[in-house]
Amino acid sequence: MSGREARLLLTEAPDEGRVVLVEVAGHEVGLFRVDGTLHALANRCPHRGAPLCAGSVATPIEAGDNGLRLGQPHSIVRCPWHKWEFEIATGRSLVDDRLRVKRYAVRVEGDEVVVGNRDTAAAAPSTSQTSLRHDAADGHRTASRHV
Repeated sequence: MSGREARLLLTEAPDEGRVVLVEVAGHEVGLFRVDGTLHALANRCPHRGAPLCAGSVATPIEAGDNGLRLGQPHSIVRCPWHKWEFEIATGRSLVDDRLRVKRYAVRVEGDEVVVGNRDTAAAAPSTSQTSLRHDAADGHRTASRHV
């Protein structure tokens, strides 16, 4: 899977807490799912160049006025080298707000997931995101668009 975009079957898309690697324009890209929405990040940590997708997908612990609480489940990826954490949906570093992981466009076409070679970090807030829900009862996945 190389070229300007990568395609894989919806059935091959990752479950929550998992990552699937694809190749886009000669670069490894990790495909993740957070709360049913698919996101794609470069497999390169902006801190020191580690293979980010070899790290763990985790749930953040957030501090607030009422103490600590768990954040969105499976919403961050932790670098395997220095344990820096990045939001999967935005690519934003939780350690250094100046650092971001390159994001790639994700869309569903029929029964395929398409990961494109477009950095979505600069995209307008109205950019649609693809949501893919898994129905545990019957094992089917349903795609929908979030705008």
